[in-house]
Amino acid sequence: MVRRALVVLLGFALASGCSSPPAPPTPVASVASSPREEGDVLARRGDYTGAVEKYRDALRATPDDVALRFALGSALSQLDRHRETTEQFRWVVAHGAPGQPEVAMARQWLAAAERAPGAQSARQEVAMLPLPGAEGGPSPSGIGSIKGRTAWPGVNPDAQNVSLELRFTGDDAVTKGQSFRLHIGLGRPYTMSDLPAGAYRVVGRSAGVKLWETRVVVGAGTETALDLTDANSVATPKDFPPRGGG
Repeated sequence: MVRRALVVLLGFALASGCSSPPAPPTPVASVASSPREEGDVLARRGDYTGAVEKYRDALRATPDDVALRFALGSALSQLDRHRETTEQFRWVVAHGAPGQPEVAMARQWLAAAERAPGAQSARQEVAMLPLPGAEGGPSPSGIGSIKGRTAWPGVNPDAQNVSLELRFTGDDAVTKGQSFRLHIGLGRPYTMSDLPAGAYRVVGRSAGVKLWETRVVVGAGTETALDLTDANSVATPKDFPPRGGG
């Protein structure tokens, strides 16, 4: 998923709050077999220092991996290492494909940071994305939540009711088969609580148009910040000009 002093991104300035540190997780057996997978396991446990070390090890073998760079930047952001986070996210924006969720989220984080020059202890809660095609190790037992704001150009939730459906579908070995749905008014904040810890694919649709699709990892006992705006949408305002009403 920056401190509220920045109005957060997604969580990742745009509107995310810093969550309290997660409680120490119940020890679990790791099935990770590579530095990359070990980094994912450590990030899920809230050990971001350890995750940074593992992601850096993995980058020595695959320095051009966009998802891995984003994972490293996300872990760095949790440690308030702003300069290093900026460096990694700029690399992601420069080298990633325009439609990649990692690129949209990195760009949004950078924009939020630029809007708050001189902010101290600026921290953006960036939702950690699982590595493509890797299920990783099991998440710690427990539940977490995802919350954030929604916004779309031309939509004033106080003046018009534009419905938005959010689906949260399990996207790793731990959460596979889990599915949750939430209906809200576009432009309003949302909270999806009591999610089993693990990875989820989040899809947002309004009037049959897919506006968002991204993947996040929910940690046990933590609140993952995920703002949904035109900045990280898979559509453009031209694709979805709101007409008001239902």
